[in-house]
Amino acid sequence: MVYLVDIITVTVGIILAVITTICFNLAFVYQKKGLNQATLNGVEIKFEGGIKEILKTFWWLVKNKSWAFGFFLGVAGWFPYVISIGMIGIIVTEPVMATGFIVFVIAAMVILKERVGALEYTAIALLTISPIMIAFTGVSDVDIDLYEFVPSFIIFLLIVVPISISLLFIAKKKKGTNAEGLFTMFGGAILFALGGVATNILAQALIQTGEGFQWYTLLELPFGIFWFIFGGSYAHLWVFLGFWLMAIFNISSVPFYQGGFQRGKLLIMYPILDTVALLLPIFAGLFVFRQTFTNYLLFFIALIFIVFATLVLAKYQLALESIESEGSLKQEEIK
Repeated sequence: MVYLVDIITVTVGIILAVITTICFNLAFVYQKKGLNQATLNGVEIKFEGGIKEILKTFWWLVKNKSWAFGFFLGVAGWFPYVISIGMIGIIVTEPVMATGFIVFVIAAMVILKERVGALEYTAIALLTISPIMIAFTGVSDVDIDLYEFVPSFIIFLLIVVPISISLLFIAKKKKGTNAEGLFTMFGGAILFALGGVATNILAQALIQTGEGFQWYTLLELPFGIFWFIFGGSYAHLWVFLGFWLMAIFNISSVPFYQGGFQRGKLLIMYPILDTVALLLPIFAGLFVFRQTFTNYLLFFIALIFIVFATLVLAKYQLALESIESEGSLKQEEIK
């Protein structure tokens, strides 16, 4: 039998998701402002220099007030994010968070002075409406079987991780072309989305320990393996694994999607990141965590809107980079 989440739980979970999305969207806008300042100072996220060069770049960014403030907002948004996922599941939390595009677009226009065309604003509007449609599809309750989900989760990772690596490899091959930033963003976005999937596992595992949030929970997150070894339930093992998978995927994604931000318009790049971060957890929710909908038609209409809008924004980004490249060549010819 399929149980639906009660209305109070859904309401609180959605409110927490809204708080999260405000933090996350403002975080990316301020980080982009810091990246713009980095570009003006000749500081660029480059991958050919290896980890040492990347760390050197991010040390400069940490000292930049705008980027650091954005990073702080992102960290602050993580706490309501985990609680929301625990209450209503990633398959609802992620779509609701996409409504933050309203905050994002306004902030990008005011803080970064960015503008796009009517078609692109239509695409952004579709990406704002689609999550609301998904929220009304009648999602089933969240109840991950920490034993049964393991095979499908491993298969999911074996499919998705190589796709991300392939996209990043293509980005490297496309270095200096219009497509470099776009492939870098897509590859990094997949890793970022996998961090969200791992967060879902972490949140559900914390609930299934039956202990709630205690004073020692912050210690249990990175060291939960010891709770499991010394007589704790199987859920403690997944608190440990969920935390480290979340950390690995999120940290590894940062240089790539930040590199995408630096190479393109935030009003284009962020919707791409957010769309991948929406779609991938939804598919994980359906095929790995076995959540279901009572209105699949509404769900698939929303997905069509999302795919169409993403294609529009990706095409615009490539066209924009092409124009900027041609402009740079003309300036060099004049010199």
